[in-house]
Amino acid sequence: MPCICIACDVKHSRQLDKKQLQTALLKCTDSMNEEWKEELIVPFDVRNGDELIGVLNRYSSGYIAAEKVSSTMAAYGIPLYIGLGLGELETADSTIHTMNGSAVLNAIDARDQFLKKNHPEAKYWHLNEDNSSFFFYAENLPYQSLNALTFSINEKIINQSDKQKDVIKMVEKEKEATYEEIGTRLGYKSPKSTVSYLLSRSNYYTVVEMRSSLLQLLDYMEQSAEREEG
Repeated sequence: MPCICIACDVKHSRQLDKKQLQTALLKCTDSMNEEWKEELIVPFDVRNGDELIGVLNRYSSGYIAAEKVSSTMAAYGIPLYIGLGLGELETADSTIHTMNGSAVLNAIDARDQFLKKNHPEAKYWHLNEDNSSFFFYAENLPYQSLNALTFSINEKIINQSDKQKDVIKMVEKEKEATYEEIGTRLGYKSPKSTVSYLLSRSNYYTVVEMRSSLLQLLDYMEQSAEREEG
């Protein structure tokens, strides 16, 4: 069955404190394995001291999980190269140290051959060195469309101000609350108009729609792969 492998490598790991890096990676591993246990085929684990790898059963779930890995490690000030490989796994009964299959090979290539070597196909999708870089790869799929969408989404997110991020966080957490209520809680003098303005300036709803489109495309690609196998 189709699956997605996430292969992460820490940027500039030699410049980081090894103990702090290991602590961050292990905490991220535990968090991801608990949150995504229903979708994981191969649980996340740390390899070679600065790699984090796992395999999930749905393409769209893999992208959301990769976003979570990125944001979790960003809280420790650690950016990543994140390779996302679409394909298959030879056996479900394996670990990151024994697994094999096209999803795994594609994820490693996406990370090492495209992102880390600044391949011509990947150079347009690099954000700055303080943020994680994402790259999808699958030989028989239009993977560059996925990369273009992913880059556009993340470019808008990293340019959001702290005020905009605070509003977005509350809007997503308090889904039933009105702009007036959210703005009041945040202490704005003109609650409704300020929240509306900050969301507009942050491109929040554009990001929401772009992300939805990306997930729909991933679901479509997965369903197409399933039909080909059938």
